[in-house]
Amino acid sequence: MSGTDPRTPDARGRSRWWWVLAVVAVVVGLALLVVQPWEGIETEPQVTGTHASETTTPATPSPTPTETTPAPPPGSDARFDAKTLATLFVPPQQLVADVPAAAPGVVPGVTAGSRPWGLPAGSTVTPSTCTTAVTVVAAKPAAFDARSWTNPGFAFEQSVTLLPTPAAAQTAFSRLVTTIDACPTFTVTTTSGATDPWDAQPAIEGQGVYPSIVQQVLRGTAQTPGFHGQMLVGNAIVTWTASAPGGTDTDSALATLGDPLSLSAMVQKQAVAAVATLP
Repeated sequence: MSGTDPRTPDARGRSRWWWVLAVVAVVVGLALLVVQPWEGIETEPQVTGTHASETTTPATPSPTPTETTPAPPPGSDARFDAKTLATLFVPPQQLVADVPAAAPGVVPGVTAGSRPWGLPAGSTVTPSTCTTAVTVVAAKPAAFDARSWTNPGFAFEQSVTLLPTPAAAQTAFSRLVTTIDACPTFTVTTTSGATDPWDAQPAIEGQGVYPSIVQQVLRGTAQTPGFHGQMLVGNAIVTWTASAPGGTDTDSALATLGDPLSLSAMVQKQAVAAVATLP
């Protein structure tokens, strides 16, 4: 029949559904693009300069500098014996040259072999824990000797205490310094009841090659001013006291002895010379 759609009603309905489906498909596709914004964006990190398969090697830290132990002073392993220890005593001509109070000249007081080690028989030290401040070591040493030189306004006493080895002397010296630090005052009492009080200032470190200390002291009932020192060299501990008896003013008396560090340096100088004479 002319003027009419040759298609049946079912065909026309199916044709309209295809258009609807096409429109729906387009809408869904656009929605996916909106809700999935990561599409088309590169999410892997960019690798530049090297191939992606290569890994970065961590930097190797610089090695930590090794601390070096200072070399011991020459003669720290020196071994003196009963004969060679005499070379550690400062000679009288050196005292006259270095100490103002000795300039007029000196005469010997304590001579070689005349003073034994330790306290006189029956003597005690109070407090007893300060005994080694006087005797240097607690037990009889391998060898010992003492000397002194005097004039009316000056006295210089020196003793040398030998230990079997430098290591033993180092241990003994450490104990001695600890005792001296703990004993600013002490008293030596003899069997007759006579007393010899010591009143010392804190020790300072001496200057020179070998470990040493020096302190200002007032000694005896007359409170004689002076300087007292200890030094370690090899297997020897050298003890010395320079005093100015007879003075009424402590500062003036000490001035006649010179600087305590210069006295310590004088004893150090003699020790260096003594070490040089050892075979």
